[in-house]
Amino acid sequence: MTTLSLADIQAQIKAHEEQLAELRVAAAKHRAEEVSAVVQDVRAKIAEYGITAKELGLSGKAATRRATATRTGPRYRGPGGEIWVGGTRGRKPRWLSEGLAAGKTLADFAA
Repeated sequence: MTTLSLADIQAQIKAHEEQLAELRVAAAKHRAEEVSAVVQDVRAKIAEYGITAKELGLSGKAATRRATATRTGPRYRGPGGEIWVGGTRGRKPRWLSEGLAAGKTLADFAA
């Protein structure tokens, strides 16, 4: 059995690392080509069948509204795990109104 020197082992590691880097580049290029082909195919099918973004569930409006609502004010958590965002339109939830009437503060409900 041959014993390799440290320099030989390090040279092999370097060669393998270079090969790995080349393989990663090739894999990324191959994936990009496949994704491009799939996107073109999907676009063609969408055009062919007249599919809308709403039919695909891609409207994004509900997610945008939810994200906007959480950014508009502080969040408060009710006793049952309910969340209310301060500064939103409408009345305060009953659990919050009753808690404030009982002497609690908004800080007691901070989420």
